Amino acid sequence: MAPGNHDDAEHDHAGHDHSLIGPPVSRRLRVVLAAIIVPLVLATATALIVLWPSKGASDALTGPGSLNALANATVSGLDAVKCVGIDEDLGTTNCVDAKATVTSTSDKGRAITFSATGAQGVPTLRRGDKVVLVAINSGANRLYSFYGFQRSRPLALLLVLFVGVAIAIGRWHGARALAALALSLLILVKFVLPAITEGQNPLAVALVGAATVMLVALYLTHGFNARTTTAVIGTLASLAITGGLARVFVTASHFTGLASEEENYLRASGGIDVRGLLLAGIIIGALGVLDDVTVTQASAVWQLHQANPTRGFGELYHSAMRIGRDHIASTVNTLVLVYAGAALPLLILFNQNGVRWGEVVTEETIATEVVRTLVGSIGLMASVPITTALTAMLVIADRDEGRRSAPTAPKARRAPRAPREWKAPRGERSFRDGD
Repeated sequence: MAPGNHDDAEHDHAGHDHSLIGPPVSRRLRVVLAAIIVPLVLATATALIVLWPSKGASDALTGPGSLNALANATVSGLDAVKCVGIDEDLGTTNCVDAKATVTSTSDKGRAITFSATGAQGVPTLRRGDKVVLVAINSGANRLYSFYGFQRSRPLALLLVLFVGVAIAIGRWHGARALAALALSLLILVKFVLPAITEGQNPLAVALVGAATVMLVALYLTHGFNARTTTAVIGTLASLAITGGLARVFVTASHFTGLASEEENYLRASGGIDVRGLLLAGIIIGALGVLDDVTVTQASAVWQLHQANPTRGFGELYHSAMRIGRDHIASTVNTLVLVYAGAALPLLILFNQNGVRWGEVVTEETIATEVVRTLVGSIGLMASVPITTALTAMLVIADRDEGRRSAPTAPKARRAPRAPREWKAPRGERSFRDGD
């Protein structure tokens, strides 16, 4: 497990990546970490198997009643028509009957007509636009309605740019991070969403899914080593704290989980615990920041120890915490701004209506984001001392174990005595032994 002693130039030339190996540790520490992490991995794997959705649950995402009737089409012509049954308060300016050719599904090549309003905020269609349509009813002569624009091309270009920048700057670290991201999304799509759709407890699904994502992402990105393992343990402990706090304050705040149209639709469709869905969102949202903080703290402790191996636990802990406090300050501010940015349109709406800020904060839509932000921030802040103390304790224990197990140096042999010098009586020549 310990890396070899290579000189820097030789290390760079060979292209070795010792971040996957980590700092050298004793066998005893490896055994201790394995005794902690192996049961956690086995528990996560067992829960993943138990909660894994059936095939029917996966199909629920694209089954009857869903938007599986979406079809791509290209607009070939537009005819202006009189708007009928449209509320004038919507600011309607014109309506059109759009002619289009379906380019996907079993209706590919079929010429169809669909209506589109010209209300304010509704995009204006033009000839040649590539759109997405949704079927109003099934059957031989299904009708189509405008659903949105095709956005696959710009999104694909942006994805290619993102991957290119990640690899160009991060190199192998960036490539491993992208692989971890792909696996995280796969777990989200194949496990978390179908399991919640099936009716499993959203909080349990979120905790198991988050633990799985964290194990895969951290070990794949940062390597299987003692430093990463301490970050994993710190992240799991912080996730448990976040989940516990989320349950307490979501219940205490009497959230119904019906603060948005999507949640109301899910409640009406039945089978999904929308309050549990809120808890699941808090857990998954917190994970994205937690792993960054825990890995940083674990790395900081190891680096400080390697720079000065004589530091005791207290000095090492406090030195690493100074780094952690700076990280906390910037990250918590980031979390608040992210959530405020997501709720900005709603905040402006409340402001326009003259609603007092005290009332705004306690309204369920905003209060939900407040609880999400504060609970996530508490879990984030707790992760710093937890990970720092754990890593410092293990580092010091490993150092002391290394000292005890180090072979005793052989005693130095006494140097041979110098030849004696014989001093002749006064008046006679002096000479050394052997002259």
